[in-house]
Amino acid sequence: MHRVRRRLQRRKQLEQDIEHITQEMYRRNRELADTNRMLSLLQTVDTLALTPEMSPTVICREIAREIVKATDYAIVGMFTNEPGELGGLQLRGWESNDQKLMAALFGGRHDRPPRLHLDEERMSINRGNRVLSVQDLEPEWLQAVLGCSLQAAKLIKKRVAVRSLYVVRLIARNRLVGLLITGFYGEPETILDADKRLLDRLAEPVGVALDNRMLFEENKRVVAQLRHSNAKLKALDETKDEFITMASHQLRTPLTSVKGYLSMVLEGDAGKLNPNQSKLLQQSYMSSQRMVYLISDLLNLSRLNTGKFVIESTRVNLADVVQAEVEQLAETAKARELTLAFKKPASFPELMLDETKIHQVVMNMIDNAIYYTPAGGKVTVKLEETPTAVEYTVHDTGIGVPRAVQHKLFTKFYRAANAQQARPDGTGLGLFMVKKVVVAQGGSIIFDSVEGKGSTFGFRFSKARVQVPKGKAAVPPAAEATAATKGLAKPSA
Repeated sequence: MHRVRRRLQRRKQLEQDIEHITQEMYRRNRELADTNRMLSLLQTVDTLALTPEMSPTVICREIAREIVKATDYAIVGMFTNEPGELGGLQLRGWESNDQKLMAALFGGRHDRPPRLHLDEERMSINRGNRVLSVQDLEPEWLQAVLGCSLQAAKLIKKRVAVRSLYVVRLIARNRLVGLLITGFYGEPETILDADKRLLDRLAEPVGVALDNRMLFEENKRVVAQLRHSNAKLKALDETKDEFITMASHQLRTPLTSVKGYLSMVLEGDAGKLNPNQSKLLQQSYMSSQRMVYLISDLLNLSRLNTGKFVIESTRVNLADVVQAEVEQLAETAKARELTLAFKKPASFPELMLDETKIHQVVMNMIDNAIYYTPAGGKVTVKLEETPTAVEYTVHDTGIGVPRAVQHKLFTKFYRAANAQQARPDGTGLGLFMVKKVVVAQGGSIIFDSVEGKGSTFGFRFSKARVQVPKGKAAVPPAAEATAATKGLAKPSA
């Protein structure tokens, strides 16, 4: 009897062990199935996120479809909150294997997706993912969530088997980018923890994928807008350049006449002038000359913008060019009680430069030095030749340029604050054009300045870069070329 009893006990224990092992195997198999399901869904999300032709709406529908395929959930829906949009979340679509349920929800068609205006306190989703009972939801809210008609929402509460919803927040960059809402046939308390873990685990990668895709779409939209705005700005810029070119050309003709007549009067062609008349007319002549220089700057700027800025190099005697500009500005320096000094080199090589533009560069540097140097100061102009290069410099004892803004000095329309006070009528184009002209001819800018002590501006050309080719025909005498190019008045005695 004892032996039989022991056998029965061992058999019972064995059966219990087998049952325990079986249950453990079932449990591990479920865990393995859940893990495989999770990995499969994560891989799908990654693949969809990296597919460039897919819009956020298509990605949402595909993710919902894959979740439905991998589970027995009644229905899965996706919402997104697009960057820059207000007023709630946009329904992207629902997916379900239950055709009767879909027919009840949508009547065989999808209406225009509504916007879900979140009442976070009522939904409690501001505190995390939540299980909601369909019976506890108002028909209007259910209508917005399911994207169906109000009649269908009321019908769901009465007849459709979906009894609960699990609302999962999709977070990326610490903000709500959407919702993943899953419908279950059972009551809220029957939703398995494994299903919650699966949906919770999907929240982060789905949120990141949607956020990245929506940012990509937003960037495309912004780029398209920028391109459109750019095209409009280019058209406006072309119109502006055409206007500047036309206006500059139209202004040049009357200004040439004004300068010519003023020059004739100053030279006594209309009779002798008294000192006061001569002084006033000389000021008028210098103002008209500044206007000519401004028009030249505007024309050159317009040509730069339209690609018509061309360097036309000819044989130029730079020493004669500098001498002509010094003589032209001598009266201006004298009127401002400045000493303007220049010692012309006894001999200087001819160079291949654009004579009209180099005249403007030389003038601009001397003119700036005169206008930014207080009375009693000195402006020294030098032209030097080294074995390998030629250098032109203008040194003044003026206001100088603050070190903090020196890097901006040669940019278009920029003027330092102290320069604006000293000369309010400046345009900020002079030095910009100077650098463009010098660099376009293969030269480099010379610049050094100490605020309150003075500045040195100039340029340097390598001889090898601007030397006259052998056999190049000579140009007319420098004095004739200068007069023909500039149309300058003779300096007053």
